Amino acid sequence: MDNTASVRAWLLACPPIAASTGLFGSDYLQDEPGGFTLDSVPSALKYRENIEGEEKSKPEQEQLYVLAARMDYGPEAVANLNNLDVFRQIFAWIIQQNNARDLPQWEGGELTAIVPSLTAYPIAMGSSAARYQIQLKALYKVG
Repeated sequence: MDNTASVRAWLLACPPIAASTGLFGSDYLQDEPGGFTLDSVPSALKYRENIEGEEKSKPEQEQLYVLAARMDYGPEAVANLNNLDVFRQIFAWIIQQNNARDLPQWEGGELTAIVPSLTAYPIAMGSSAARYQIQLKALYKVG
C-alpha cells in the first residue's frame, strides 16, 4: 500500500469521517455534501549541505496533504459553525493518535507524526454547499 492509501485508510477510523454519508475519495470530492477526500499536495524534498559542500537529502522529510469535505453551507451561522466543529473533532482525533503513536504504516521510512492545521476554512462556496479543508503534514524519517 502506498503512503497516500495508508493515510487514507488510517483516517477512515476517525469517527467523523467514519460516520460520513458520502464517498471518501482520493484526489476526488463528490459534488453532494457528505463526502471527504484526501488530496495529494506537491511537497519538496529537504536538503542540507554536508562538510564537503555536497547537497544531501535530510533524514527528516514531510509529505503534504489536504483533507477536505463537501458540507452544507448557507447564511445560517449555526450550520457553518457545526462544519467547523466536525474538523475540530478530526483535529482532536489526529492529535490523540499522534500521542498514542497509532500512526499509519509509511513506505520508505518511519512516520513520526501527522500534523493538522489548526482551523478548517471554506473554499469553493456555493449557495448550499462548500468545500471545507485542512492541511495535513506527514512528518517522517527516511529509512
